[in-house]
Amino acid sequence: MNNNPINNNAEDITFIKKQNEDYKKKIKELENKIIKLESIIKEKDSLINEYNMKEKKITANNNNYINKIKELEKEIEKYKNYCLLPGEQLINIKFISIDQTINFEAFVKNTDNFSKLESILFEKYPKYKGTDNYFLVNGNKLKRNKTLEENKIKDNDILTVGISVE
Repeated sequence: MNNNPINNNAEDITFIKKQNEDYKKKIKELENKIIKLESIIKEKDSLINEYNMKEKKITANNNNYINKIKELEKEIEKYKNYCLLPGEQLINIKFISIDQTINFEAFVKNTDNFSKLESILFEKYPKYKGTDNYFLVNGNKLKRNKTLEENKIKDNDILTVGISVE
């Protein structure tokens, strides 16, 4: 055992200096970690801001599209109210011939005579105008002088066109 107080103080000072150096290293390591974490936080914040800006743009675009759709729906409703009388509806009809040479769709009123729909078809396919044709919907032969409703033609029905060759 060393009872010399000067030696003991020198050893204590050396120990304290060593401990102080260790603490300085630890502090430097922690400062470096803090700098890295702050950098990560800044990057994360930047990404969050970028995401929020993109989300706002998308939301604004979606709102624009929704508003445009609503405007178009109003226009369609105005058009329907202007053009359709009570009890009338626009319906979509598709013509397909047995030989597949006719493939045509048209929008018409349910109260239109079938002859009007037939005229629309022959405007598109004039070579069949002079032929002896018959039309079927759900297996039933259609009558030219009756309305689509009277012929039991509904929206999205497919009309089969039979072309008689003489």
